Amino acid sequence: MLLPSAQKAIESRLYDECPNIDYPWGMFIARKNHEQEKNMLILATKSSTKRSLMDRSGLEYIAMPADVDERSIENAHPSLNAKETVILLARAKAKKLSLVYPNEFIIAADTFGVLPDGSRLHKAKTTEETMRMCLSQSGQTVTIYTGICVVYRSKFYTDTTETKITYTNFDRTTLEKIWARVTDPARRNAALGFHVDAPGFTLVERIEGSYLGALGLPLDKVRVLLHQVGYKNIDYT
Repeated sequence: MLLPSAQKAIESRLYDECPNIDYPWGMFIARKNHEQEKNMLILATKSSTKRSLMDRSGLEYIAMPADVDERSIENAHPSLNAKETVILLARAKAKKLSLVYPNEFIIAADTFGVLPDGSRLHKAKTTEETMRMCLSQSGQTVTIYTGICVVYRSKFYTDTTETKITYTNFDRTTLEKIWARVTDPARRNAALGFHVDAPGFTLVERIEGSYLGALGLPLDKVRVLLHQVGYKNIDYT
């Protein structure tokens, strides 16, 4: 939930703490002299899916992106396995925002899929790229890894989820028929791209593991990590 009072506090801190930083997408315009709230919860994302999940959680939070070069980080650590990589990427996102907001609770996550042959599936940039990625999953069982990181005052806590999604056999014509019913380009590019809550969900045969993990934000894990890091505004009983 993006509460007005929380938004005002973040706006103030954007000016007071880092007035010379050029903030990208999603950052609020900085203003001075707003009453500041302490220990806010920041979700490091610009994903509408992650924001929707957090909205349903009932937690008061601010969403802002932590833009990192994920592929460069991944390529710099070729020896890491999939679980280690998603943790590294989630930690990098959390760390980037924690440098600006060291006294806030920050949640970050990263997700990608792995085909049976070991090929990794990352977020596609174009519809055609998404099409090729989706077709590679036809009749396959894809393993989805999500890494989560929660940081507060330089204390980092991490965890992962693993979800196996088995798809039916399908072809390009089937995908095109599904996409023809979707007008939102962002949602169209999410279809089947290891995004089980997308229009292509009808082609999913079986899901094993964390459903919310496959969506990119396993709230059960987030809850545990928030408890470990000392976040008080949640009922842990």
